Amino acid sequence: LGLPRLRKMVHAVAHLPGTWRLLYYDAPTRGEQIRLLFALGGVPLQDVRLWPFPNGLDPYRKAALGADSPLLGTDKCPCVTAPDGTHCVETSNIMHFVGHQIGMAPQTEEADERAVNLCLIAQELLDEVFYPLLMPMLVRRLTRTELLGLLRPLSGLLGDRSAKVEPAVAALRARLPALERALEASGGTFFSGEALTFESVALFNALRDILAYECVGDELASYP
Repeated sequence: LGLPRLRKMVHAVAHLPGTWRLLYYDAPTRGEQIRLLFALGGVPLQDVRLWPFPNGLDPYRKAALGADSPLLGTDKCPCVTAPDGTHCVETSNIMHFVGHQIGMAPQTEEADERAVNLCLIAQELLDEVFYPLLMPMLVRRLTRTELLGLLRPLSGLLGDRSAKVEPAVAALRARLPALERALEASGGTFFSGEALTFESVALFNALRDILAYECVGDELASYP
């Protein structure tokens, strides 16, 4: 998108004035919705992919940069720096901030408030569904496919995480009706009508990643 992708850096990458910069690990999850927002908006991004986890963030933490740390005292990422040097942290805040800055936000205060709430639901879906299912689905895949199932006898050593599956799937089911109602109420293709805005990007990213799990693949079957 106009700027080189900066991968696997173990030292601080300076912000280029006049450009957007994202600090996040070289992985999908939280940072991917932000990358997707910039991509869909056609806005160049200095995409700094931190590595390794978690030490890749060390050069940007308060201990290294003091008051100049872009992490605003949180010592966490993702973190976005705007062309004017303004920093923003926390995924929902970043999506809202960037959406308004690049023209991918609702135009009214009421619609913007709805979008913020939907964006928060996207983050809650990651917390309540995606992350709890990550290890159980990984263990299931390893014990079923790796070396023709030869790892299955080792599944006990990997831990029994099956108890986490049903609560996570139930959390997804509980969210879907409200999302369907919000989409219908928008009267359009996206959650803000025919305008593709930040909350639709956040929800698409979360649901896409969640529905990739085999245990939830059919959960949208009853929704048009």
